[in-house]
This record gives sequence, C-alpha cells and structure tokens, in this order.
Amino acid sequence: MLFHVGYDLITYSYYQTDHMELRQLKYFITVASELHFGRAAQSLHLSQPALSKQIHALENSLEIQLFERTKHSCKLTPAGQKFLETAHRVLHEVDEGIQITKQVANGQIGRVRLGLTEATLFCLALSILKTYRECYPQVDLVLTSGGTEAHVEALRTYQIDVGFVYLPIREPTLCVYPLYKEIYIVALSTSHPLARHRQIPLQSLANEPLIVYPRSLAPVFYADFIKCCEQAGFFPNIVQEAELAQTRLGLAAAGVGITFVLADMQNLSAKGVVYRPLIGDFPTLKLALARRQTESSPVVHEFLKVLRTTALSTNRALEK
Repeated sequence: MLFHVGYDLITYSYYQTDHMELRQLKYFITVASELHFGRAAQSLHLSQPALSKQIHALENSLEIQLFERTKHSCKLTPAGQKFLETAHRVLHEVDEGIQITKQVANGQIGRVRLGLTEATLFCLALSILKTYRECYPQVDLVLTSGGTEAHVEALRTYQIDVGFVYLPIREPTLCVYPLYKEIYIVALSTSHPLARHRQIPLQSLANEPLIVYPRSLAPVFYADFIKCCEQAGFFPNIVQEAELAQTRLGLAAAGVGITFVLADMQNLSAKGVVYRPLIGDFPTLKLALARRQTESSPVVHEFLKVLRTTALSTNRALEK
C-alpha cells in the first residue's frame, strides 16, 4: 500500500532502501519534467509500460506515492515534489563523485610532499612548480628543504613523497631517477681583486682563505675537493665551514673568504657578492629524484613525470 510521508523522512527512505537504482531516479526526473508518461517514455527511448513499471517499482521501494495519475495526465504529489529535489541532488553528487574519482585516478587531485635541496629551492623548483601548477591546479604541493640524508629518511618514514637527492645513495627501498650534474662556481666579495676576472682558475685560490660546506655533512665531497686542490698544486686554506649557502655568501660578502656555491644559486641575490665560473677540475654533484618503490599514488607518479621532464630539459642531463 502506498502512502504519503513527512518530508523529513524522504531522504532517509531513499538511502535506506536496498532496491533503489540510479536509472530509476533518472526516469523519475524525466517523468516529473514531462508530467506525461508517453512523452517521457519517448524521450528515454523506452516503452510506456516499461517506464510505468520502473516508476511503480521506485514508489514501492520508497513506500511513497510520487505521482497522482489520471487517464490523460499525471502530477507530482507533495512528497514527489520534495523527492524531486533529492533526486536532482543525488544524481548531481554521483556525477560529481565520478568525476572526482576519475581525477584522483588520473593524478589530477591530491597532495604531493616534495623535498627540495638548497639549490633546487632557488632555481629548478620555480620552473617545476609553475609548469606543474598550470597542468594540475587542484593538487596541493607541500614543500620542505633538506639534504640527501634527510630526504632519504623522510621517504622511509612517509614524511615526503618525492625528494631531490645527490648520488650515490644506497637505499633498497627507493626508486632513484638521475637528472643532471650540478656544477660549482666561485662566490667572492665585490671588492676582492679576483672579482675583476671573468673566470677564476682553481690554482689562483692557492693562498686564499676558503669557506666550504662542512666536512661532517659531506665527507665524500670534502675528500674530492681536497684532492682537486692538491692536483692543482696547493692544499686549501679552509678558514670556515658553513652548511647554508646564504651563510657562506654572507661571510664572503664580509671579506672572510671565498666560497663555492652551485651554479643554480646565482638566482639567489646576495649583496656585495659576485659569481664567477671556476676553471679546472672540481667536484660536481649528480642530482636525482627519489621515491618509495611501493609508492602507488597516481598523483605522485604524475608529478614525477612533470618534474622529470622539466628537470631533464636542461642541457646538463646525465647520460643514461
């Protein structure tokens, strides 16, 4: 037996039924629009008896009378008018949910946590973020900075999803994608006599006070640096160690000594400092991207595609 119910129970009845079908909602909306079963059936490419059967099934499922029928016409009951609002809202939410689900599956919606190195923070990251933001405006990017060891640990502990690292690294749980070599340049005070030179040979630094990256944080690089200096005929006069490039640049500007920064750091404006290319053998850094081998997030994989394409567009790409 069909009966009318209060409006506050209509949505509850809809969600509680085990027999509701989305197509029945579409049929109901079409009949409610046409207020004529014949025209609605023609619009839906159904026979009128088949459409009537589906509407009856919907009403029986809800235990609500949706239409008042006469021989030649029909009209919505008050409950039917209220349920029409519900049907429109439900179908809209389903369509929206399907669209969002597809976007998530395609890596268009979500969040990526990216670990940047000091150099990429001031150079590569700018072009990456601009390109990626244009392609995927609905993805949230969370940026952190740190060194290789910090990023490897952050990947292990699920604190970031993708990290810039310097090779070599030995971590079996990660996938690593080599990008390009980063080269060092000289940074020195504008008042230093060598600032007049367009290029600075490594051997010309033999008697100069030098500010370098801490040995404890990069022992392999430090050893290579010492070796290159010795091959150039001198042992470096290291007067200060500093982790941050900004600190080393500040010390150089104050005349404490000459320092070395990655070429990408030239985008970092430092008052009282000039940058010059370095001539001679000097250690380089091999930049790479790392992610967890078990990473399954579509948004992370799509981000990696954009990031690798942007990074490899430089003319310093590493040989495969």
